[in-house]
Amino acid sequence: MAATDVLLHNTQEANRLREAGLRSVEELGENELSSATILLPAHGSTRAERDARVAGAHAVIDLVCPIVEHARTAAAELADAGLPVVIVGDRGHRETRYLMEAAERHLVDIVSSPDDLPESREFPASLGIVCQTTQSREFRTYVLSWMHDHGIEVVERFTLCPEVLRRQDCAAFLVERCTAALVLGDASSANTRRLVAVAAARCARTILIEKSEDISAAHLACSDTVGILSGTSCPQTTIDAVVRTIRDAFPQASLEVI
Repeated sequence: MAATDVLLHNTQEANRLREAGLRSVEELGENELSSATILLPAHGSTRAERDARVAGAHAVIDLVCPIVEHARTAAAELADAGLPVVIVGDRGHRETRYLMEAAERHLVDIVSSPDDLPESREFPASLGIVCQTTQSREFRTYVLSWMHDHGIEVVERFTLCPEVLRRQDCAAFLVERCTAALVLGDASSANTRRLVAVAAARCARTILIEKSEDISAAHLACSDTVGILSGTSCPQTTIDAVVRTIRDAFPQASLEVI
C-alpha cells in the first residue's frame, strides 16, 4: 500500500506504518503505481492532489474523517447559497485547503488568529463561517463575537470535532488539580497543540511529550500529581509506555489519565 501524504500527524505512528510496509506515493514508479492501493489521508485531499498521482493507481481508499467531510459539505452548501465564506482554520493545513476548495470562488479569507481580525478589517455585511474541525471552542467564539461586534450577519455551520472538544474540556478540568501536565502527541498535530495551549493556561508545568523517552525532560518528582492528556492521533501504545515509565521512575507520583 501507499499513501498520498502523511495519514496522521504523529511521527511515531507514521514510522510504525512505514515499517509495516506503507510507502509514500511519491516513491512509486509508474509500474508500481498501476498495481498499488492508495490510501488518502484523514484530513482530506483536494482535486489537484488526487489528480497528481492517484489517477493511475490500481485502487484508492479514501480515509477522510467523516467529521472533516461534514465540514467540507457545510462549506459547499454555504457557497451554493451564494454566501461569501470565511474558513476559520490554520493556514496551509491540509484540512483547511480541503475546505477552501469546497468554498471555491465564494471564499473570502482564512482566519487563523486574532491578528487576522484587526479593527480596520472589512468583510461583507453577511457571510458564512466554517471552522477547521480541530479549532478550539474559544477561538470560534472569539471570531463569532468579533463579527457580531462589527455588525456582520453570520450564518455558521458548527463543524468542531466533538472528540477534540471533549479532550479540551477534560484537559481544562483535569489540570486544575495537577502540579504537572503531560500532553502526549506530535507537534505537527493541530489538536495536540491546542491541548497544550488549554493545559498551559492552567498549569505552568505543561510539557509536550512525543514518546516515553522524553519523560526525563519533564523533571517530575514523586510528590507530583501528573495529568496525562493525549491528542487524537496519539496511539495507545505511546500512552501505555509513558504511564509505565512514570510509574517505574516516580512510584509515589499520582497519575490522572484521560
